[in-house]
Amino acid sequence: MIKEIKLYPQQADFFECEDTYTMFVAGIGSGKSFVGALKAIKESTQNSLGMIIAPSFKMLGDSTLRTVKDLIGEENLSLNKTSMTGILPNGAEILFRSADDPESLRGPNLNWAWIDEGGLTPKETWLITIGRMRADGRSGKVWVTTTPRGRKNWVYEVLPSTTSFHATTFDNKFTSKEWKDLLAEQYTGNFKSQELYGEFVSFEGLVYPMFNREANVRRMDPSLYDGFGYVIDEGYTNPCAILKIYFTFDGSYYVSQEFYETGKLQSEIVDYIKDEVGSRDVEVGVDAAAAGLIAELKSAGLNAKGYKGKVLDGIRKVQTALDGGSSGRPKLIVDPSCVHTIAEFESYVWEEGKDEPVKEFDHAMDALRYFVGRKRYSTVAEQTRW
Repeated sequence: MIKEIKLYPQQADFFECEDTYTMFVAGIGSGKSFVGALKAIKESTQNSLGMIIAPSFKMLGDSTLRTVKDLIGEENLSLNKTSMTGILPNGAEILFRSADDPESLRGPNLNWAWIDEGGLTPKETWLITIGRMRADGRSGKVWVTTTPRGRKNWVYEVLPSTTSFHATTFDNKFTSKEWKDLLAEQYTGNFKSQELYGEFVSFEGLVYPMFNREANVRRMDPSLYDGFGYVIDEGYTNPCAILKIYFTFDGSYYVSQEFYETGKLQSEIVDYIKDEVGSRDVEVGVDAAAAGLIAELKSAGLNAKGYKGKVLDGIRKVQTALDGGSSGRPKLIVDPSCVHTIAEFESYVWEEGKDEPVKEFDHAMDALRYFVGRKRYSTVAEQTRW
């Protein structure tokens, strides 16, 4: 069912480990999802029941599920897209789930589970999952593949209770040397240590210490808001971040959707926005310095606007919205599916000794700051093109 594969040593050690709880913590492009999927296929014995979990449904479809299909052949996975349940030829069943609502992971007893990009999931994902490992009266295996997300993340907390394996981006000999050299040249500081070397870095001096998952992360009813728009922080080697943000005229915000990917050309960004906006006249905000992207968006008939503003002014407005200011009620809410935005809130720090943030882990943060820092409408009468 699986074509011949090759693993580098750290991957092979992780794949062959039979311990109950294991982790593969590594840099980007290290083949984490590949070996995680391979382990899932190995554990999918006749009539077994397993679960594969990704941080969001988008990541599940774009990466995790795609990797499984590539390994076993799409014809060997009978997938019910409504229930997101797959059946293999030997009768093994796999549940494909998103961790943006950990409570939805409760249910049947499982033989095994794989949490992909665990550092982007809430801690409840781990706690609920290990509680489901009791099929056939046995303690089933759980493994996590992830890039580390700081020392305050649950992955770092539970790491000592697992058998862990570590790899860097450069350990994967099956990826392009040119690509790895480009990343090594472009990435710096903590971002480089985390993303390429797979290290748990310490984030001190958070820009948004008032951000709290319990208070600021939940699903909201879009009808409670006065309008919405899109905002873009352009990137290629670094991620391009696109946020869909609902707003009220008195300064409340709901980040309902994120696009967060590397290697995207301007033409691809424009196509994504066109598909999202359709025929509606929706404002698309971009850093005013990105003149080329603004021109491309306008050429495509989109209502693109260059957003200007001082960095510190925008940060202060985001801080106030997060804690609600004098009201004490948060005015900035992030949907649980926006996993990269949430991760950036928890790793966006000040430059030591300077009154400016470090230019790392900031792509969604920049986009959000552009949006919140723009002119805010105080009445419906002041609305122009929203």
